[in-house]
Amino acid sequence: MTGRGAMGNSNRLVGYLASVTSASLFYVGWFAVQNRTPDGRVTVLFNIGFAFFFWLFGGMGAAFVLMAFPWYLAVVWHARLQRFGLMYFSLIGAAITIALGCGTSSLFPKPLFVEDQTFLEGFIIAFQRQGVCLLLTGFVFGLTFWLVSERLRYPGYMNPSRVSGRRTLY
Repeated sequence: MTGRGAMGNSNRLVGYLASVTSASLFYVGWFAVQNRTPDGRVTVLFNIGFAFFFWLFGGMGAAFVLMAFPWYLAVVWHARLQRFGLMYFSLIGAAITIALGCGTSSLFPKPLFVEDQTFLEGFIIAFQRQGVCLLLTGFVFGLTFWLVSERLRYPGYMNPSRVSGRRTLY
């Protein structure tokens, strides 16, 4: 492996870890703000702890672990395309996050007062309750990955003069 290849892989690992961190912070922040009480009897610190508990045991933490392999495939596919970097990673991140986030949320144990449900019913319930949050979390994930590891990887293809007369947003 060449030195450039080793640095590229470590840069992508750093990008993945930065993406998981930023997307997790976004998810916990969204969950904490969404579940605040109007009378203010519950502290902000409790809401953040509650959100972190659901991140860890509600399926999102596991989704980020399971996301490593599909994300690797998405990055390899992008290396072959070398196009649409900003939009590509944001949209792929959103799609994978929704699929894995809803899937792991459906598989995790539920409290005893929740009636039994099939995997598909649990997936649909998770999508209805957390769909917007998961979508935006995936956008944050993909955007962070692109900013940290891929934005400077192909400096020539971001140059608008390289494309014959047309300007594109990568």
